[in-house]
Amino acid sequence: MILCRVPFRIPLGGGSTDLASYYEKYGGFIFGLTINLYMDVLIKKTRSDDLIHVHYKNFEAVTTVSQVQHELAREALKMRGIKSNVAISFKADTPAGTGLGSSGACSVALLKGLAAYNGQSISNLQVAAESFQMTQNLGLPDGVQDPYVCSLGGVVVFDIARDGSIELRRAGIKSATIKDFFEKTLFYYTGVSRPSKKILTAQNKDKVLQLKHRTKEIGQEIWTSFKKGNLDDFGELMDEHWQIKRSMSNKMTSSIFDEIYDEAKSQGALGGKIMGAGGGGYLMIYSPSQKVKNKVRRALERFNMREMSFDLDPNGARVKHIMI
Repeated sequence: MILCRVPFRIPLGGGSTDLASYYEKYGGFIFGLTINLYMDVLIKKTRSDDLIHVHYKNFEAVTTVSQVQHELAREALKMRGIKSNVAISFKADTPAGTGLGSSGACSVALLKGLAAYNGQSISNLQVAAESFQMTQNLGLPDGVQDPYVCSLGGVVVFDIARDGSIELRRAGIKSATIKDFFEKTLFYYTGVSRPSKKILTAQNKDKVLQLKHRTKEIGQEIWTSFKKGNLDDFGELMDEHWQIKRSMSNKMTSSIFDEIYDEAKSQGALGGKIMGAGGGGYLMIYSPSQKVKNKVRRALERFNMREMSFDLDPNGARVKHIMI
């Protein structure tokens, strides 16, 4: 039995410049990190039949790969040449569509896990590239960010060339700065999930080119603030980034999220954003001190959101062989 575990990610800079519609003309930039929430994919041989079993919110038992309804599982099985006698189960620590890169984590877990099922070892860099290609094969508007950050793990920084090639950068960030980031940042699960496909597709249609140029610059400036250990600069830059992000699509926010954000700012928070493509999911709010953070927390209690506590996951995608 094979267990593949892949961490979810938090985007910190450059989001939306990882879409092909942008980087193929101008190049992209991504800065993100992985956290201790996971996508687990369990893979084993079927015992009672030769069918393909896929167990998620639905249960499938089909005779051919083309009959599999779960599109990521179907494409991963095709790419790995597995045609029968396999059972795949999914367990995620957070629902899909919440802004933490769930589809990227899922595709990485499938491809790395199925490679191990075939007796093959595959690097996290290679599986990230294959995962992105898989989403493109399916016609999804997903960016490069999710599979690479989720697969590589830890603090991840890279440039995207116009031909789509990835140049990894040394993060150069002290562990004390990462600890400070988690201590001063509030994370909330809003209880709202949304399909990022509609939001990402809308971005391609909107006239947002100059905004994306500035988004890339802000991402690089945020990385610099982390390297210098000056997270208050990060908070202010994140506020500017969120204002840009809101203007990219009318689906990016809502009146209730605007009210939450304005309340947090009025209590002293420096910046925040809805993670991922926007529109729902997880909310991140940075405060300059623990005192301000606690003040913001009390002010937001009336919105009945679930506060979450995260830590850095330094490992990325990994496989475990389970003997039963």
